[in-house]
Amino acid sequence: MVAARGPDAENWPVGRGGGELGVGIAPDVLGRTSFVGRDGELTRVVDALARPSALVLIEGEAGIGKSRLVREALAVADGEGARTLVAVCPPFLEAFTLGPLVDALRQAAPGVGGLGLSAVAGALRPLFPEWADGLPPAPEPPADVGAARHRLIRALAELLDRLGVEVLVVEDVHWADAATLDFLVYVASRRPRPLTLVLTSRPEEVAADSPLLRLTSRPVEGVCQVRAVLGGLPVREAAGLVSSMLGGEPVSAGFAAFLHGRTEGVPLALEECVRLLRDRGDLARRNGEWGRRRRDEIAVPPTIRDSVTERVARLGADARRVLLAAAVLTDPVDERTLATVAGPLARGDRVGPGRHVST
Repeated sequence: MVAARGPDAENWPVGRGGGELGVGIAPDVLGRTSFVGRDGELTRVVDALARPSALVLIEGEAGIGKSRLVREALAVADGEGARTLVAVCPPFLEAFTLGPLVDALRQAAPGVGGLGLSAVAGALRPLFPEWADGLPPAPEPPADVGAARHRLIRALAELLDRLGVEVLVVEDVHWADAATLDFLVYVASRRPRPLTLVLTSRPEEVAADSPLLRLTSRPVEGVCQVRAVLGGLPVREAAGLVSSMLGGEPVSAGFAAFLHGRTEGVPLALEECVRLLRDRGDLARRNGEWGRRRRDEIAVPPTIRDSVTERVARLGADARRVLLAAAVLTDPVDERTLATVAGPLARGDRVGPGRHVST
């Protein structure tokens, strides 16, 4: 995503003391990035939110702009007046049962008194002890564990209905616990009107046996289903994003190409690279354009470094060995070359037939 080394993008004249002649210095505070390069995806998501029921899945790697697309779509669709609940799945080592939904509901509703909940909502008492005064008495526990789970899911769905929630957003659903995923399957398929769901995920983090795949692979009749797969921004849009951080002033073509080549247009990586260059005094303006001072190295921003380290740590031993082999290569290589560098794998895994690995 971000290269550690690279050739100079600019070759600006340097004056005494290391300063460039006629060059402006980067601002202390960088601006909020503009929303660029996602007009088509935005239109599709907004159109889906205007339907009576929809299932919207937004996919892409970390930092690609999934959450930003959701925020922009909700802002556009806000005029429709639909009540939205936003839940976030944190990357816990062991996810809490229904944790994302419980936390979102606690923040959205001060209490449940006066909602007219049925007796089944008493099953929510263990999840919401602070709402004890407003919840019905706890029902007798069923002998069957599956029946207890079904009752809990029904109670949670009823609570959302009584609160008037029409759109449920679940961020980073790849980290959701099994009960939360079962709940999503339930509300997406119930009659007469399924709840509109907007889910963001990283496809590479979804397990092969995840209930999420049952949800997305079986379209429900009458439900508009939209899948938006986000990739890196092209050079032009990447330059626009960087420009928005720098007061809307243009960036040089060389600087834009330099950043794009080291970030592949991933918005978070672009933002963090610009911040790093600003912090170390390697960002300046000349002749009305922003660019990079003459330096031979660019460090990997800490945010990106930590994200990559965390993702690599979750890989298996063979996958990490292949990744380390790819890291020492400077050009795209075929599978045979990569296998030679990586050496024998414990399970004889392959990168994939006919696959090339770009380093």
